Amino acid sequence: MVMMMRFAGLPILLALALPAPALAANADVNVGDGFYDAPTAQIQPGESVTWHWTGSDQHTVTASANQTMSFRSPLMGSGTFTRSFPKPGRFTYFCEVHSDMKGAVEVGPAPFPDTLLPRVSGAKATVSGRTAKVGFRLSEKARVRVALSGPSKKVMTRLLAKGKRSISFRHLRAGRYRTSLRATDTAGNRGRLIKLKRFRVR
Repeated sequence: MVMMMRFAGLPILLALALPAPALAANADVNVGDGFYDAPTAQIQPGESVTWHWTGSDQHTVTASANQTMSFRSPLMGSGTFTRSFPKPGRFTYFCEVHSDMKGAVEVGPAPFPDTLLPRVSGAKATVSGRTAKVGFRLSEKARVRVALSGPSKKVMTRLLAKGKRSISFRHLRAGRYRTSLRATDTAGNRGRLIKLKRFRVR
């Protein structure tokens, strides 16, 4: 009987000996004069980062451009700023006043998903006869959708590699046209909508 009582308490002792699961914890970063004291904050999806102004100068916490998440604190000399991060990824940020102040938030375990938006730059339409050629530069491989509205309404989508690219529309009717284009990369990240200057087909 005594032996049975001894063994009956064994599961409880084993449970107490096992390490407890780690509880979710948000991150805190101090914003000092010329530095973020935790250059890389590590959290899990759904958690938050709170930045605390501890110096005497004014600073911002501003997300780097072309990321799937954007955030920006006011220009502050004291107080706090909090941002939650619902999805995994690595997101960088900086101070708009002091460009050498940089930091990052890592959400979830590595490897991180692609959090950069595809960029379209230098977009321009040129016309030759009844053909309009829309030229642009792509920051990465992406599916580009170009839409024409005017006397002839046309939409064309092409999967294109990184670099200087173009899409042409032929047999257009005479008149004025509007053009817009947007890139979506292979990870499903959609870049911003680009609207070109109007052009005329004669």
